[in-house]
Formats: sequence, structure tokens, C-alpha cells
Amino acid sequence: MPLLSDVAGRDIGGKARTLVELQLAGFCVPEFLCSPADAARAIEVLGAPLAVRSSASAEDGSEVSFAGQFKSFLNLQTTAEVERAMQECRQSLDAPAAVEYCRKHGIHPGSLRMEVIVQRMIQPELAGVVFTLNPATGAESVVIEACEGHSDELLAGRKPALPSGHPALEKYGAEIERTARAIQRCFGAPQDIEFAIEQGRLYILQSRPITRIQFPPGAGEWTNADFRDGGVSCTVCTPLMWSLYDFIWEHALKGFLREIKLLNGDFQAGRMFFGRPYWNLGAVKQCLAVLPGFIEREFDRDLDVRLHYDGDGQCTPVTLSGILRALPALLAIGGVFKRQARFDRGFLDGAFEQLAQPFETVSADAASALGRLIGDVYRITELNYFRTIYCASLAKLDFMKAFPDADFPALAAALPPIRHLDPTRMLQEMTHAGASEIARIQQRFAHKSRRELDLRAPRWDEDSEWVAALIDTHAEGAGVDPRPAYESARSTHRRRLPWHRRRTFDRKLDRVRRFLWLREEMRDLSSRVYHLIRRHVLAIAEQRGLGDDIFFMTFEEILADDRSNIPSGRERYEGYRNFQAPNEIGARFTTTPEPLPGALRGLAASRGRLRSTAFVAKDIEQALRVGKGQILVCPYTDPGWTPVLARVGGVVAETGGMLSHAAVICREFGLPAVLGVAGATARIPDGSHVLLSGDEGFVEVEGRGDLRGGASAGEYS
Repeated sequence: MPLLSDVAGRDIGGKARTLVELQLAGFCVPEFLCSPADAARAIEVLGAPLAVRSSASAEDGSEVSFAGQFKSFLNLQTTAEVERAMQECRQSLDAPAAVEYCRKHGIHPGSLRMEVIVQRMIQPELAGVVFTLNPATGAESVVIEACEGHSDELLAGRKPALPSGHPALEKYGAEIERTARAIQRCFGAPQDIEFAIEQGRLYILQSRPITRIQFPPGAGEWTNADFRDGGVSCTVCTPLMWSLYDFIWEHALKGFLREIKLLNGDFQAGRMFFGRPYWNLGAVKQCLAVLPGFIEREFDRDLDVRLHYDGDGQCTPVTLSGILRALPALLAIGGVFKRQARFDRGFLDGAFEQLAQPFETVSADAASALGRLIGDVYRITELNYFRTIYCASLAKLDFMKAFPDADFPALAAALPPIRHLDPTRMLQEMTHAGASEIARIQQRFAHKSRRELDLRAPRWDEDSEWVAALIDTHAEGAGVDPRPAYESARSTHRRRLPWHRRRTFDRKLDRVRRFLWLREEMRDLSSRVYHLIRRHVLAIAEQRGLGDDIFFMTFEEILADDRSNIPSGRERYEGYRNFQAPNEIGARFTTTPEPLPGALRGLAASRGRLRSTAFVAKDIEQALRVGKGQILVCPYTDPGWTPVLARVGGVVAETGGMLSHAAVICREFGLPAVLGVAGATARIPDGSHVLLSGDEGFVEVEGRGDLRGGASAGEYS
């Protein structure tokens, strides 16, 4: 029936908007009207009985659902009943429970508007709810709860669900599950769906995103820390990309822990949840807890892992017996530091070029070459890139254990020249020379990309439009030279130490700085390998007529030309593409949004204070329009964002730890940065005046600015 003309151009609220989208996608939805002016006319058009349901402006959203907060009315027969129900439905917006729900989730009650759905009442033989993942366990399996007749008693908890194997479920279960999966794929996120079957036909009464997921104690502890900071978990991940990561991660993580004598047994290093890669946080902590001085909260803070526990969590005191037990590991770590630094230097100084050179040109037998490229160049490069990350993390933990009062952000700045900054330097040279040599940049930085860890994203040698946009929008940097602050911090710390500890301070700090620099340099080589892999994959896709489907195959399936899992790989990718997946998985974590009143707090990752206007960007394409000196507010950054970061005044990101790429780049540009600010892109209005403190780690919205997003002069202090 509808209604599309009835709702055109109107804000009809979350629930009604979803029903319209379901109709347009071809799903069967009972006829309805939205906030009809005449109840009698609604009965004439829809017939009776009718149902009246709420459709508030923020209802059934991706972060909050308002489930059970507003009134619904069923089996209405007369005009008076419909009018009274519509009035009570609107009044439920002001109910104490709804107001408290708003307060709990940081929503101003006055910002909500209530529309009302008047819908034909289904007379079902079977009705209920279907979840496209299990909200009680996090298992990615469809859960159906149904009863014979209307489901209102079931939903209220006053009627039991039909048991598995019931004839009605046997008859309709497959169709319900298939439709539920199709709805998740339509919206790109797990759904909580209410359905009814009338005369053999499946109707969808409503669908809302699942906003709360619980995990059982046996689920372990998993995180996408580092993976989400511009990495493979910053968005949904293709099967090809995960197969490459999984190939390396299992060996790299556990092999490193065994080498430093912290792992004797085995564990699963990584796995996918909700279309994104995660790594085994609980197992890694269990290994590291052997080391004297391990503090769980410090480890979590460095990674931007948000746990809810009292105090410092698991801690390992520094005792003589503890040191003796950990002595084999401590000695092994020292050896690994030396070996890894030596390998990285040689790899960067020419060994990588020699290894990769044969694959610069794609041969006729691209599939055979891809196998050698992954098994040789990729394996060696990525394995040692990850090992360098682990060394940087251990070096930082070791330094802070010895010097807990050190100003790490200042001391970790002003590293030797980093390759990630080379494109920015070339853009600056071109700006000064009045040149615009797109081809030169594309040739020199062919491996760079908007999203370097997404193999579907084109590299710069394929993306002339993007490179031209970078050149057109380039501006001189708005940061400050980090060297004076670094030199001052280092000198100050040394003076405060007794003379016999200064050599240890220098040695441990230099080691951290060395591995931070090596990690960024190895990341650049990693990006070059992904560029080579993409070129070979595209060649195979063209040879076999696969097109975009090739990204929904694992690399093993590509080598074997096994296309059997393409449909399921694509379905999973599309079914989670809009899902705000939890960053951590496990019983100690919660997916319920928490109110965060007052100043927004995060990690003080790069020193400095700045007052300027906020520029909110959800992705790098939006970030390209940021004005010089503005404060960029974004979900994450990675090395692909570096040319954009060069001209901002400061950075606020929803993810990122002290050792993240964002932290390193901001420190090199001399930009104040606060990372790991939950909900920053939603809570900081675009164009608002903002105080950013990279010293104390907070962001304060001081008022509305130029809402057009134009640049304003930043004021450093």
C-alpha cells in the first residue's frame, strides 16, 4: 500500500523510515500510514484491526534503540481507539523511563520528536522475533523465538517460545532465517527483527540494529587494537585481506613470544568477529604478566583498550624471585632487540629491494608469481614488520617501567626522517616551485593509498584524481617544530636523574626511539608489498574474468581457483559493512554506550594546546577539505592520511594508542593530539570552537563556530 507519497520529504522517525526502506528493498511490510491527520481515514484506507506504534526521531538507531521505552497499541477497531492510542504514544515521549533512558545515553530529551505509525494488524499463525546474531553470546548465528498467534505475550515474557523442532518452525524456519540474513545484508548490520506469518506469507513488522551484545566467560578476551587504527579492522575486512593477515599473524605473534621465552604452549592468535579481525588479548597478557613490573592498565592504555576494572588490573611486582624466574625471558628479549634492529637496517638498506624487484612487473603467469610473492616477499616483510611492532611495544614498556615519570610524548618526538612524510615534503616542494607534477608523485609513491590496508582501494598510481586533489588542497603545515621540545624534555629528565642512571636512561630511550622509527619505515615497505599483491590480484582477476569477486576469495582460494566461497564471503562483508563493531570481545567488556558528560577525555598522545574550530571527518575523503589550522576530528588515521595531517592544527581521533601511527605522525608534525576519544565524531559538532589539550588529554567544546567548516586561526598555548 503505501505510503511513499505520504512520507516523501518528511522526517518520519527511525522505525517508519526503516519500514519504508524495507518496502523499497522488496520485503513484505504490512500497509501503514505515518502520523495520519484523520484516524477515520486511516481505518478506511487500512481496514481494521490496526496497530499504533511509536517512531521517535532517534528510535531504532545504530547506537541506541529505545526498545520498550515508548508505548504500542494492538487490535484497535474504532476511530476513538486509534486517536487515543496515537495521543498516548506521543505522550510516552515524556515518560520518566524514556527521559532516564535519554540521560543514560547522553541524549537531550528535548531533541526528540515523535511520529506515529498506524499499521494494518496482521492475524498471524506464527509470529515472533529473529536475531541475525545471538545477542546473549555474540555467536554469529540466527536465533528465532516464535509462538503461535500474536507475539505480544511472547515479547512481554509472559508466553514461552516454541521449542526447536516444532512443526511451525520446521515449516517456516528456513524462510525466516533466509529473510533475516537478507535484511542484515540490506542494512549492513546485525538486526533484531519482528515478524509475522499470515496465510503462509512472511511479513516484517519492524527491524532495528542490535545495539547490545554480551559475551560468555568462555569467550576469552579479544581486541582489534592496532588493527582498527587505520588497519584491517577500521572497517569490514575482505576474505582476501584477512587471509593474508592470518597467514602472518599466527606465526608472527606466537613465534615472537616463544623466542622471548614467554610461551611454551599454544593459543589461537587471531580470528574474525563480525567481519573484522581481532587478536587474542587475553593470551598475550597472560604471557607478558611473567615480566616483573607488568601493569595491565598501562598495557591497555598504550593500546587504547577500554576495560572496566578497578585499579591497575593484573600487576606483577618487581621482586628478586620474580626477576630470577623471568631471567630467561629478560635475556632473550635483549637478544631479540639486537637481532631485529640488525635485520631491519639491512632490509631497509637494500635487501628488500633485491627481494621485491622480480615482482615489479606482472608476468603472464600471475597466479604462480602471486604464490611466490606471498610465500617469500610478503612473508619476510610482514613477519619482520610485526616483530618490529612487538619490539617497539616491549621497549616502551621497559622504558616506562624504569622511568615512570618520563614525558613520553615529548621524548618520542623528533625521530629521524620518516618515509611516510616524503609525499608531504614533495608536495611542499612543488608548492614552492609552482609546479603540479601528478605523474612524478604517482611514480615515486605508487604504493600509497587512501586506505593502505584495504586491497580493494586503488593505489596512487591508479588514482590520478586523488593525487590531483592532494596537490590542489595542499597547504603549508600548521604545526610546530618538535625538536626543541624533545631536546628540552630529554635534557630536563637527564638532569633530574642521579649520574649513575643517566646512561641507562639514554640507552633505553634511544632503543624506544629506534624501534618507533624502524616500525614506521617497515610499514612503508609493507605498503609496497601490498601494492605488488594488488597488481598481481588484479591481473589474475582480468585473466579469469573474476572482477571484484576476487577480493572475496582467500589467497589460497585464488591460487587454487576455488570460487565456491565467493557468495558467502560477499554476504558476510556486506552484512557487516555498516556495523559499529565492538573494539573488544569478552565477558569483561560491554557494548552498551556510556554517557560521557563534560570534557571529552582520551590519551595525551602529542603535546601542545590549541584553540580552533573543529572539522569533523568520517573518512579521508571528507578530511581532504579540512582548513589550515583546524582541529581534525576523525575516527582514525593511518599513513595514508599524512598529507592531510600536514596542514591541520591538531587531531582528535576515536582510536589510537601511544605507539600508533597517528601518535607518531602528530608528534613529528608538532601537532597536539588526543586519541582514543570515544564518540568524538558524534559529540564534537562540526565548526564548533574547541580547546584541545594534548598535555592533559582532554577536548572541550567551547561553543559553536563557523558551521560552514571554514578554517579559523588556531591559537597555540
